[in-house]
Amino acid sequence: MLRDEHACDRCGDPIRPGEEYAAVDGVTPDGDLRVLLCVPCADALSRFLDGE
Repeated sequence: MLRDEHACDRCGDPIRPGEEYAAVDGVTPDGDLRVLLCVPCADALSRFLDGE
């Protein structure tokens, strides 16, 4: 749960405490990465990963 407002890492729209969002953990060559996405960007990522 978010305590403070954050920007979506893809589009920059605000994600406010209490709103739905996606947290994506991945590993980059430089180390761990955590990305917060708003719902529309999370849906787009899901469709992309599904090959749509």
